[in-house]
Amino acid sequence: MSLRGRVVEGLHSVYGLANRLGVFDNAVLGDLFVRTYFTYKRLGDPFAALTRRQPDLFRGGHVLDVGANIGYTASVFARALAPGFKVFAFEPERQNFERLVRTMRRRGLADRVEAVHAAVGASEGTVGLWRDVRHHAGHRITTDAFRAGRGVAPSDTVPLLSLDGFVRQRGIASAVRFLKIDVEGYEPPVCEGMAALVAASSRLAVAIEYSPWAMEQMGFRPEPVIEFFRVRGFVIHVLHEDGGLEAFDARRPERHLAGRLYVDLLCARQRFAS
Repeated sequence: MSLRGRVVEGLHSVYGLANRLGVFDNAVLGDLFVRTYFTYKRLGDPFAALTRRQPDLFRGGHVLDVGANIGYTASVFARALAPGFKVFAFEPERQNFERLVRTMRRRGLADRVEAVHAAVGASEGTVGLWRDVRHHAGHRITTDAFRAGRGVAPSDTVPLLSLDGFVRQRGIASAVRFLKIDVEGYEPPVCEGMAALVAASSRLAVAIEYSPWAMEQMGFRPEPVIEFFRVRGFVIHVLHEDGGLEAFDARRPERHLAGRLYVDLLCARQRFAS
C-alpha cells in the first residue's frame, strides 16, 4: 500500500472510532471535522480544477449533485453557477444530510444549494441504506447482491427518487447543465432513471465515478453505464485531478484504472482536447 493509502486508511480508522463514540454528534467537533475534510479534499480535487479550466460546463443551468455527502462538491459547484440557478444536492444518509445543510448555511450558500434528503435510482419509493461507520462517504444502497456479499442488513430505510421524476416535478428538465454522480456502485440504476432528462438537456455534461469493482459488489455490470452515454451521443473522457481531460478507451478501460478502484469520467456532447 502506498504512503497516501496508509494515511487514508489510518484516517478512516480514527474516524470510525470517533464516530462510534459519538464524538461528531457535538456540533462544534462536527463542524471542525467538516472543515478538516474540505481542506483534505482541496489537495487533489478534479471538480474544483474543472470549474476553473472549463467554466462554461457550469454556466446557464442548474447542477445536480447526486451523492453530495457533506457538501464539498456542492460548495464547489455553487461558486461556479451563473446567477438564477441552483445546485440540487442529493444525500440519503441522515447525518451527512444534516452536515450538508448546516455547512451550506455556515458558508453562505443556502440560497444557491438546495439539499434533498433522498437516494437516487431508477424509480420512486424507498430503499434500504447500509451505513459505513468507518467512513462517511462509504454508505451503500443495499441491493440483494451487496447484502449477500457483505453479510449485512440495511441500517435505515430512506426515500428513493429518480432524476426524471425530480426534474419533471420541478419543471427544470431542459435547464440542467451539469450532473455529478458518485453513489458507491449504484450508478446503473441512477442512469436508468434519467433517460428523459438526458434527452431533454442537449447541453448536459455528466461526471460519473466509474468503479467496476463497486458496481459488481452491488450486482451490476459496469459496461451498460458506458453504453448508456455512448448511444446517446456523449463523448466520454477521463477526468484527471488537475481538471485535464483525456479520451476514454471503452475497449480497454482497465488501462485508465491502472490498479485503482475507480476513475472519474466526464461525459459531454463535445470532444475536449487532451
